[in-house]
Amino acid sequence: MTRPRLLPVLRLCRIGMWFSPAADVLAGAAIAGVAVDGAVGRAMLASALLYGAGMVWNDIADRKLDAIQRPERPLPRGDLSLGFAATLGVALLAAGLAATPCLAHHALIAALVIFYDVLGKKLEWLGALNMGTLRALNLGTGLQLAAAGAPGHDTAQRALLLAAVCYGIYIVAVTIVGIFEDTPSVRARAVSTVQAAPPIVAFAGVAVVQGGLWPAPAIAAVPAIWFLRRNARTKEWSQASIRQSMTHLLLGTMLYTALLALAAGAWQACLAIAASIPVAKKIARSIALT
Repeated sequence: MTRPRLLPVLRLCRIGMWFSPAADVLAGAAIAGVAVDGAVGRAMLASALLYGAGMVWNDIADRKLDAIQRPERPLPRGDLSLGFAATLGVALLAAGLAATPCLAHHALIAALVIFYDVLGKKLEWLGALNMGTLRALNLGTGLQLAAAGAPGHDTAQRALLLAAVCYGIYIVAVTIVGIFEDTPSVRARAVSTVQAAPPIVAFAGVAVVQGGLWPAPAIAAVPAIWFLRRNARTKEWSQASIRQSMTHLLLGTMLYTALLALAAGAWQACLAIAASIPVAKKIARSIALT
């Protein structure tokens, strides 16, 4: 039996999006005032591995539907076997849980990942809420890394909780846009309305962490206004144009976390996350993010 080629494996686990869950953890740690150390690095790795596992199990669960709607994916194309995909999915889950310094927290995230892939997305509203909760929890990993209830951390913890709520709303909206992407005919007004939510709540989250409008919120306003103008000017939403918006919004998760880190005063973390955006964008040219 020939060994699976690397590219289909990377496509199956959406390697271009692994930067995003790792960035969540780094930004959350910055807001919570946690110094970047081995524990933060392990938590970042765990979140990335669990995200990859979620993508693998998503494609396993959707393989019959993908054969109709997305035949270019590795499983319906026959690039990888179902057995290989299942083995990879289990290995990524196990590796993520082995890597984390926050076992209970990441075990909850892993359980929600599997629930979404197997059952949650069968009800669209439940699937959207599940995904929003997942990413909010991931950003909130910083609270797990920080000393619980440490004196002087109350303000930072409240800011992180509010930023996580905003992130959850962002991802709920993105998940709904993803549902639109798979819908043959959808009203343009519905697409435009849902897509307006992510840049607005992202700006709000950055402003909460900053505690003002300068500098991070002012910077956040630029891409937010650009996206909202593009959204308002588009009158017809084809599946291709919705997919393009999805790419912008998914890459926007890293911009959000970079600006959260900047708002928290962690410019090194901000630069590290921002540097990953063009890398992810380049990968997206050959490996779809969705």
